[in-house]
Amino acid sequence: MNRYRFLLILSLLATFSPALRGQEERLRERVYVSTDREVYVAGDAVWMSAYCVDAVSGRLSTFSKTAYVEIHSPSGMVQTAKLALDGGRGAGRLTLPNTLPTGNYRLLAYTQLGASEEGFDPQTGARTLSVFNTFSTERLPDAVTVAAEPPQAAGLPQAGPLEVRTAGAASPRGTTRISVTNNGSSTIRFNLGVRHEDGIPAPQGQRIGDFVGGLKHLPAPRGFREGFHPEYEGEIIRARVSGTDEAGLREVSQKFAFISAPGSGENIYTESIGTDGQTAFYTSNIYGDHEMFLEIEGVDRERVCHLELVSPFLDLQPGDIPALTLSPSYAKALETRSFGMQLEKIFDADTLYEALPLREHLVLDRQKCIRYNLDDYTRFPVMEELFVEFIPEMRTRRVDGVQQIQVRVSDMLNNYYFPAGAALVLLDGVPVLDHAKILAYDPLLVKRIDIYPDSYLFGIRGFSGIVNFVTYKGTLPSMQFEDNVRIVDYQGCSLPLAYTCAGVGRDYPDFRQTLYWHPLLTLGPGETLEVECKTPAYGGRFEAVAEGLTEAGAAVAAHATLSVR
Repeated sequence: MNRYRFLLILSLLATFSPALRGQEERLRERVYVSTDREVYVAGDAVWMSAYCVDAVSGRLSTFSKTAYVEIHSPSGMVQTAKLALDGGRGAGRLTLPNTLPTGNYRLLAYTQLGASEEGFDPQTGARTLSVFNTFSTERLPDAVTVAAEPPQAAGLPQAGPLEVRTAGAASPRGTTRISVTNNGSSTIRFNLGVRHEDGIPAPQGQRIGDFVGGLKHLPAPRGFREGFHPEYEGEIIRARVSGTDEAGLREVSQKFAFISAPGSGENIYTESIGTDGQTAFYTSNIYGDHEMFLEIEGVDRERVCHLELVSPFLDLQPGDIPALTLSPSYAKALETRSFGMQLEKIFDADTLYEALPLREHLVLDRQKCIRYNLDDYTRFPVMEELFVEFIPEMRTRRVDGVQQIQVRVSDMLNNYYFPAGAALVLLDGVPVLDHAKILAYDPLLVKRIDIYPDSYLFGIRGFSGIVNFVTYKGTLPSMQFEDNVRIVDYQGCSLPLAYTCAGVGRDYPDFRQTLYWHPLLTLGPGETLEVECKTPAYGGRFEAVAEGLTEAGAAVAAHATLSVR
């Protein structure tokens, strides 16, 4: 239950605080992000595989649970992503805006722990990506040169005991096998991609071997920035009170703030507001992009004030980004890339992806859930009639002139009773603190009612039972909230996906540039992995590329070619 989660937070803080305040054996996290390619067209998806490494031991760090990715032009940040980490590994994707000017961009990645070191260098693990805008002639200022002959393409590195093999040749619109073998004596965690090589050279920049080598030359640690908090359980979402004066700040100080994302009710967090009007929610990572509901409990309705989220991205300095060289010889390849990117957007389908496991986050005890599917009963036009007629686990009471919904709970002797405290009432997973709004809500919009007859602790705010009213649409239809409830767009952690394209059929207009991508693979000593790769409708030269780390933190990289004709 969540009360144990809260106690665990306090325990971890006590355990790790000394290490974060200058002990010699402290963690020094640095992040490297491998991508499916290094050359893209604007509008492309960038598939990512993250390696969070402790520079002290050289091994994957199991501490931080969120990595932050920033894409920068020489003049600023243009795109971001969050990757949930589990055992130092994470995966996700971001989409490059189709308005990006042609040029080279810098990919920076970090954890809050690593970036909070004094003197942190964001160039550790930084990658350079080339982006060509095929819809516009706009280029990054003073960052693009034109040459009659393209620059020489750098060869791919080969390091460590990983071996990649292909069939050598395959037919269009067919299936071929890629095999990867671990010839070493240590487990390897790696990513594998198959991509079209069309003659546009990748920009020079760091590979995983350069990243691992650079960790050995980090300057001596100088301590941490004041006031940071490591994200050992998930993203810490920061918020501040706005829309009010000093008197309003005093009024909301120590009141409880709620944030929630629509869904099952698992993504609810509450914390008290500090005297400075700021608060922080300790989450277990929220996946996907959502509307986030922000509310302050018990605010005078005459005084409108609300919460606003604080961006977790640090907007780091990208450093010197090399200029991109354009060549007329790229024209045909860029036309093919642009055509393939547009087709993928039009014909995007779930059959192209394989959902990878999420780190489990259970707040509610689902085994104790009492569920009422309302279509199994006589439908009533008034919400309170449901409780009276067939839901004995709920009742309504007026306490100090305020209507409350209460949930029946049991004690250690299995005696049932209604506690004096109010239940936490949710509509599609979003708290409705004014229970009168739920009692006035149209029950014909509600598909089911889930009741959790136990005591729950969210942060330091407790509730005697939880009840979630789930609508048919799942989008809180017709619910009117108070003026101090804000609904904002929230960027959650990218869903971890593998781009296996197993469901590509003969009727799919197949001009994919990335044929296969799996970000989270593991091979034990002597093991071989075989994957099936669907070949596209066009011919050409392709490369299967793998890179990763051994258990001891050594870099591995391998590749093999494939001809489709």
